[in-house]
Amino acid sequence: MALTPAQGSIPPPPNVLEAIRICREKLEVDPHHPRIQHSLAQLLDSTISYVDDVDTTSINEVLRLYHAVGVMGTSNRVAEKRLPPLKIRYESLIRAGTIAKDILHDKSLAIEYYSLALNLDGIEESSLLLVFQAIMPTLLSMVNQDDHLAEITLDRDDGTISNTTRILRYAFDLCNLVEAKSPTASIVDEYRGAALRRMNQSESAYQSYRRAVVKSKQNFDRGIGDTSKSLALAADFIRTSILAAAAARELGLNIQEQLSYLNDAEQAALPLLSFMEDVEDQGSNELTKDHFRDVVVDLYNNMGIAEKKQGSLEHARDFFVKSLEIKPTDGHALVQLASVSDESNVGGIISSVRELEPGYVSALFDGYSSRFETELVDVLQYKGHYLLYDSLRKVLTRIEKSPESVKKIIDLGCGTGLLGALIANEMPWVEISGVDLSQRMADISRERKSKRGSNVYASVRNDDAAKYLSTLEKRSIDCVLASDVFIYIGDISKVLEETWECLISGGVIGFTIESYVGSDEDSGLRLQPCGRFGHSRPYVNEVANLKGFEVIFWEDCVLRHQGGTEVRGSSVILKKMQ
Repeated sequence: MALTPAQGSIPPPPNVLEAIRICREKLEVDPHHPRIQHSLAQLLDSTISYVDDVDTTSINEVLRLYHAVGVMGTSNRVAEKRLPPLKIRYESLIRAGTIAKDILHDKSLAIEYYSLALNLDGIEESSLLLVFQAIMPTLLSMVNQDDHLAEITLDRDDGTISNTTRILRYAFDLCNLVEAKSPTASIVDEYRGAALRRMNQSESAYQSYRRAVVKSKQNFDRGIGDTSKSLALAADFIRTSILAAAAARELGLNIQEQLSYLNDAEQAALPLLSFMEDVEDQGSNELTKDHFRDVVVDLYNNMGIAEKKQGSLEHARDFFVKSLEIKPTDGHALVQLASVSDESNVGGIISSVRELEPGYVSALFDGYSSRFETELVDVLQYKGHYLLYDSLRKVLTRIEKSPESVKKIIDLGCGTGLLGALIANEMPWVEISGVDLSQRMADISRERKSKRGSNVYASVRNDDAAKYLSTLEKRSIDCVLASDVFIYIGDISKVLEETWECLISGGVIGFTIESYVGSDEDSGLRLQPCGRFGHSRPYVNEVANLKGFEVIFWEDCVLRHQGGTEVRGSSVILKKMQ
């Protein structure tokens, strides 16, 4: 469902423009012809990817056309014989919702279109559940965690209620709607449980997850015999079991009850792990197998965390190693293994890690986004953004370069915009572009305002740092900054390589790192027990030199406090060599 505008500025092919012209002429004669409206919507939709800057006028026309096609049949304008097939109406509304969410970043509008699709009569159960799963995460991400959730009730007396209450009521209405159409779908109970958790109703949430487990187990039992189908149904059973175990933990139930869900899920998974290789490695079967592996890895990670919480570190290590036997690059397992191990008992696994999966980092910060600033700044006393900005100003003075000469800055891993806001307030002439691997972080920073009320960022992309840098025009950027970013990237060579290409002559890149004192035998890069990478000074010097940079500033500092101790690191500035 996702769509991201391309970076090129290639004009649409002439045949597309001609087709658009013909459709417009026909609609002047017959304004409500459904097939022509749908054709024009698709043609205009195809041109969206040809531009750098989002043309809201064009997009709004596409949305209007898709909406018109999707809701046909609800008015008397269109004769029944002219109605487009139900599938076309459904797909039009889904596409409109995706454009609203991924291009306009308008969650409310996206939910409106998805809800219209959900209410279409006669759509297949698989399509019904697909759109339900598109709506609910978006809807629940809009819940304001600062509202007094414990006071929310589900009565229909509107009165003066918070937006959070309205959202959660709507979520429950959707759950009831889908349950009526698909009573055996466990996903409904999962999302009902998620909504109840946000209402601080732990007991009710737990019971909802328990119902999800029962339904998913029944569906799995009915599907035994068809290997490919069994994998998908087992994955659902495992996922609901993980959620029930987590809900049991939140409710304060004993470890035995938590582990009972996980152990039952493992018993369902083990036979399938042993013979799933017999499933043909192609098409949807391969996707099903990959999904099943990921869910089993998640299961073992949760079993490891449960053992870790009760102090059984050896058992915890065993589960994290099992995860890595299935998926050697799994970020969660690697980080957890680093937290309970040393090299003597994991055979060098940790010392060989040079990067973490982007999916792991993205999920980590998606989940952290709502409380990121409060926890990082207020609780952990984080000040990396201040230190890095101060380092940049010192360097500009040292190399006798006026701050006003800096016109374009890229903020890698911009997060919620802490560093960007500091620059925008102190250097308002600078055009700042942000990029973050976390979609939710990108959404937050996109809305961040400076003291003057203007947007902090000229643009914000949800992307990998190195990949984003590779799309920029060569020699077009004055400065690249990365505050508390390389500690999650690990090996910085690719980022420095792409940075060199986009920086102007004499341009600089500034970043913070956490300290690691390496030995002569290692690379100077290490995944630490905290789950973040440490970099040694020799490592940074070596990679910088290899990628065409010289170190012009290095200042050791305290980046934050954690667990009552100082987290030491360095603020570093590199200059592009000619």
